[in-house]
Amino acid sequence: MRIDRRSIHVDLGDHEGPRTIDVLFDGRRVWSARVAPDAGGRIAWPNALKPYLRGRTMITLRDAADDEVIASREVTFPGSTDRIRLADSMGRPLAMNKWDRLGPVFDGGEASLRDRLLKHSAEIVRVVQDAGFSVYIVGGSLLGYMRSGGLLPHDDDVDLAFLSEHSDPSDIALDSYRMERVLRVAGYTVVRHSLAHLEIDFFDDRGHVEHYVDVFTGYFRDGLYHQPFALRGPEVVREDLLPVVDVDVDGVALPAPARPEAWLEYAYGPNWRIPDPSFKFETSQWTRRRFENSFGVFNRARVYWEKRYLALDSIRQAEPAGGGLDRFLDALPAGANVLDLGCGTGEATNRIAAAGHSVLGIDFSHEALSIASANAVAGARFAYANLNDRHDLFGLGAQLLATGEVWHVRIADLVHGLTQVNRENVFLFLQLVLRGEGFASGSVPTNLPKGYQRGNPTSWHYPRDWIEQEIGPFPLRVEFGHEHVIRTDLGNRTIQEFIIVADASARVVEGEQQ
Repeated sequence: MRIDRRSIHVDLGDHEGPRTIDVLFDGRRVWSARVAPDAGGRIAWPNALKPYLRGRTMITLRDAADDEVIASREVTFPGSTDRIRLADSMGRPLAMNKWDRLGPVFDGGEASLRDRLLKHSAEIVRVVQDAGFSVYIVGGSLLGYMRSGGLLPHDDDVDLAFLSEHSDPSDIALDSYRMERVLRVAGYTVVRHSLAHLEIDFFDDRGHVEHYVDVFTGYFRDGLYHQPFALRGPEVVREDLLPVVDVDVDGVALPAPARPEAWLEYAYGPNWRIPDPSFKFETSQWTRRRFENSFGVFNRARVYWEKRYLALDSIRQAEPAGGGLDRFLDALPAGANVLDLGCGTGEATNRIAAAGHSVLGIDFSHEALSIASANAVAGARFAYANLNDRHDLFGLGAQLLATGEVWHVRIADLVHGLTQVNRENVFLFLQLVLRGEGFASGSVPTNLPKGYQRGNPTSWHYPRDWIEQEIGPFPLRVEFGHEHVIRTDLGNRTIQEFIIVADASARVVEGEQQ
């Protein structure tokens, strides 16, 4: 077996057909790859693992179907002589998951974490069942139960779904909102991924998300069972799902579909009983677009930001100095009310508060907010809101308007990292909240850097003509200000500052048209 930072080369013998290979570091599975016979024994490292290939580890390859060891050897990658520690800042073991991402897993972690997750899952089930929802375990949770009676070692959450009696997306969304209200009243922290997908988060003592439960929405339409965001097909009928049956998952009673085999074949295919940790959901573009158009996507880039802020491990960052923030402070009236959208870990929010203003910092990263809240100064408050979710954003706007105060909004280093539809959310929000002398102050990089990566929103750009074009339909006016160049890890970035104000003339015209 030959190993470098690009790939593994191993002799797989005369095995016929594709073979799923587990890759272990020091005895713990970190990744599984499906290897075709014509691959010549080459297994390329996934990009998410490459940054961790520094130091020493015992790499073992085994057959995922029967645990037969194929090869094993001690390897030292350049860059360190320490043993490779594949874990996040909370110490949770990491492995590649079914979404081709590196994430926390049960295998190798704290045994009591699984117990807490199952306990909280059972509590959630009782709350939503009492509210009249027909809920059942799905996904990896159902697969683990059917294979071994417990959760899969390479999983990281519990998956639930409920069956909506409706078929129209609007009515289905209302069902999901009703469930969200039930959960919030019961005291749970709910993160909305779409109009058909909820995540219930649970935190450790430091404010980090320790574990979570997903709740998907299932429904029937045109003879097909739909379960956004990935599944749609004729393989499941209503009798396969209801009435639910209670099953024992690692000693905890949870509801399962009436015929679990039908759901598992629908999701994983006829060979679902055969372990394949390399399995990845493959959803047709047509199905994905159908779901996204019907239910939206409110989770864009959240995983990126959560991982980025989790890596800081509650470390307070240096306070920003000079530049656009100073110019923003100079423009504010004394004792202003300020909303800091996309506040991150709150350094700028705290500086604004220290200057004598009342500031509310908003972000959709719980990891960022945990750091911000721990370091908040007098006059600074922090709260969760998701700019990708128009409903959530308008709720925030209604709260600000209810104060009767003039609000000034900071959107520095923010809108270039949003998709076009979500930038529209921000402009609609500004149209709602900017009153009187209130203004929004922002900054964006206008050039695409050499280090551009589609999955890294900090590398995106937002040229001046895009700003003018996209803000045009709104009763807002943009005024461009200071422009300068900064050096970043991605390359040189041209930073454009701007001010957005309510356009009174546009409001008059709009009123006349109405």
